[in-house]
Amino acid sequence: MGVPFISKEKRDESLKKARYYKIQRSEIKQSIKNGHMCLSDVFESDEKLKDIVANIKIVDIVKSLPGIGEVKAKKILKNLSISDKKTLKGLGEKQKENFKKYFGIK
Repeated sequence: MGVPFISKEKRDESLKKARYYKIQRSEIKQSIKNGHMCLSDVFESDEKLKDIVANIKIVDIVKSLPGIGEVKAKKILKNLSISDKKTLKGLGEKQKENFKKYFGIK
Protein backbone atom coordinates (compact mmCIF):
# COMPACT_ATOMS: atom_id res chain seq x y z
CA MET A 1 0.00 0.00 0.00
CA GLY A 2 1.49 3.30 -1.08
CA VAL A 3 1.04 6.83 0.12
CA PRO A 4 -2.38 8.18 -0.88
CA PHE A 5 -2.45 10.83 -3.57
CA ILE A 6 -3.19 14.34 -2.35
CA SER A 7 -3.85 17.12 -4.81
CA LYS A 8 -1.54 20.12 -4.77
CA GLU A 9 -4.39 22.36 -3.63
CA LYS A 10 -5.25 20.05 -0.73
CA ARG A 11 -1.58 19.77 0.25
CA ASP A 12 -1.12 23.56 0.11
CA GLU A 13 -4.26 24.03 2.20
CA SER A 14 -2.99 21.56 4.81
CA LEU A 15 0.43 23.23 4.95
CA LYS A 16 -1.18 26.65 5.35
CA LYS A 17 -3.32 25.36 8.21
CA ALA A 18 -0.29 23.72 9.87
CA ARG A 19 1.70 26.98 9.64
CA TYR A 20 -1.21 28.91 11.13
CA TYR A 21 -1.47 26.52 14.10
CA LYS A 22 2.30 26.57 14.65
CA ILE A 23 2.33 30.39 14.72
CA GLN A 24 -0.64 30.49 17.09
CA ARG A 25 0.99 27.98 19.48
CA SER A 26 4.18 30.04 19.42
CA GLU A 27 2.24 33.23 20.21
CA ILE A 28 0.47 31.52 23.11
CA LYS A 29 3.78 30.35 24.59
CA GLN A 30 5.21 33.85 24.15
CA SER A 31 2.14 35.37 25.84
CA ILE A 32 2.65 33.06 28.83
CA LYS A 33 6.34 34.00 28.98
CA ASN A 34 5.51 37.73 28.84
CA GLY A 35 2.79 37.44 31.48
CA HIS A 36 -0.05 38.41 29.15
CA MET A 37 -1.60 34.97 29.55
CA CYS A 38 -1.59 32.62 32.54
CA LEU A 39 -1.85 28.86 32.82
CA SER A 40 -5.51 29.01 33.78
CA ASP A 41 -6.18 30.75 30.44
CA VAL A 42 -4.62 27.80 28.65
CA PHE A 43 -6.69 25.21 30.53
CA GLU A 44 -9.90 27.19 30.28
CA SER A 45 -9.51 28.44 26.73
CA ASP A 46 -12.56 29.01 24.58
CA GLU A 47 -13.53 26.78 21.67
CA LYS A 48 -11.52 28.89 19.21
CA LEU A 49 -8.26 28.32 21.12
CA LYS A 50 -8.97 24.76 22.27
CA ASP A 51 -7.82 23.21 18.97
CA ILE A 52 -4.64 25.26 19.08
CA VAL A 53 -3.62 24.70 22.71
CA ALA A 54 -4.59 21.03 22.68
CA ASN A 55 -1.47 20.08 20.71
CA ILE A 56 1.06 22.11 22.69
CA LYS A 57 3.46 19.85 24.55
CA ILE A 58 2.99 20.23 28.27
CA VAL A 59 6.75 20.65 28.74
CA ASP A 60 6.68 23.64 26.38
CA ILE A 61 3.89 25.21 28.41
CA VAL A 62 5.89 24.80 31.62
CA LYS A 63 9.06 26.12 29.94
CA SER A 64 7.10 29.20 28.90
CA LEU A 65 6.71 30.21 32.53
CA PRO A 66 9.20 32.85 33.69
CA GLY A 67 12.21 31.35 35.45
CA ILE A 68 11.64 27.80 34.25
CA GLY A 69 13.94 26.22 31.70
CA GLU A 70 14.21 22.81 30.08
CA VAL A 71 15.75 20.98 33.06
CA LYS A 72 13.43 22.44 35.68
CA ALA A 73 10.37 21.83 33.50
CA LYS A 74 11.27 18.16 33.02
CA LYS A 75 11.95 17.79 36.75
CA ILE A 76 8.54 19.28 37.61
CA LEU A 77 6.77 16.98 35.14
CA LYS A 78 8.69 13.96 36.45
CA ASN A 79 7.56 14.80 40.00
CA LEU A 80 3.99 15.03 38.70
CA SER A 81 4.35 11.69 36.84
CA ILE A 82 3.70 13.37 33.49
CA SER A 83 5.73 12.45 30.43
CA ASP A 84 7.50 15.37 28.77
CA LYS A 85 6.18 14.02 25.45
CA LYS A 86 2.51 14.57 26.43
CA THR A 87 0.41 17.27 24.87
CA LEU A 88 -2.24 19.18 26.77
CA LYS A 89 -5.05 17.08 25.28
CA GLY A 90 -3.15 13.91 26.20
CA LEU A 91 -3.25 14.57 29.93
CA GLY A 92 -5.53 12.36 31.97
CA GLU A 93 -7.94 13.85 34.50
CA LYS A 94 -5.69 12.97 37.46
CA GLN A 95 -2.65 14.44 35.69
CA LYS A 96 -4.56 17.66 34.94
CA GLU A 97 -5.72 17.83 38.54
CA ASN A 98 -2.15 17.35 39.88
CA PHE A 99 -0.76 19.86 37.38
CA LYS A 100 -3.33 22.50 38.30
CA LYS A 101 -2.78 21.88 42.00
CA TYR A 102 1.01 22.21 41.64
CA PHE A 103 0.72 25.55 39.82
CA GLY A 104 -2.20 26.85 41.91
CA ILE A 105 -4.81 26.79 39.15
CA LYS A 106 -8.39 26.46 40.33
